[in-house]
Amino acid sequence: MIVRAAILFFLVALPGDKPLPVTGDNLDIDISGAFYVLDGHASTITKISPEGKILARIGGPGWDNDRFDQPSGIWARNGLDIFVADYGNHRIQRFDRDLSFVSSFSTRESDNANERFGYPADVALSRLGELYICDTENVRVIKVDRRNRVELSFGGVDAGKGRLTSPRKLAIGPGDHLFVLDDAIVREFDAFGNYLRDLIPREFISPISLYGDEEALVVCDRDSLRFYVGRGSQSFFLDELLGDERRVVRDFSISKGSVFFLTEKGVTAVPDPRR
Repeated sequence: MIVRAAILFFLVALPGDKPLPVTGDNLDIDISGAFYVLDGHASTITKISPEGKILARIGGPGWDNDRFDQPSGIWARNGLDIFVADYGNHRIQRFDRDLSFVSSFSTRESDNANERFGYPADVALSRLGELYICDTENVRVIKVDRRNRVELSFGGVDAGKGRLTSPRKLAIGPGDHLFVLDDAIVREFDAFGNYLRDLIPREFISPISLYGDEEALVVCDRDSLRFYVGRGSQSFFLDELLGDERRVVRDFSISKGSVFFLTEKGVTAVPDPRR
């Protein structure tokens, strides 16, 4: 299915001016409509209001609280907590909605090998408060309970058909299932870490990112945006949605009837093509 959808606006733009240069590598949106842009190169997080005003910015290279080393994933959905995968520092940092530091979580020096994670590439929080961490050093996913205890790991060398080889993105979708972007394959696990299936193996050409909610799992590929509901799927071509912008998409998110694409020029919004 091909849908033509006009670009609504560049979100981070001054009235009557060019877009502000608020760019990065990762994007998430909270329930109030605020945007959080993570720049892995500059090691910064920028919070932007729904109207496009920069509200806060933290970061810079380093090990201290609210400093990062090549941060590579951000989760901010609930409007209260911001979790950042601080890749080079081998930890997950937690902030409040104003980007004030709350806590840091790291297990790389643990005596228990089953608890360790390193070089986290992404992070996601379940509706029950469980944290999923993409552990690229040990090539698996770590699940952490609400008391900051490692509950289980899965997708590792003993996972059989569900073994991960190059995990880099996470999303929690329908049924509280976890979806992992593993190289060019999306693997689906239940909340207990049991492998369920691959989403149409080898369908994706060059997948960029994932988005999940209670309704659907959405995959942004190099050429298309694909919505998965149950065993069915629906695809929309990026060149129809974004025109020339499709070649520079770095991440995306969905909120309040719109799809927001993070590009090298800023954040661009289009109507959700399913509506």
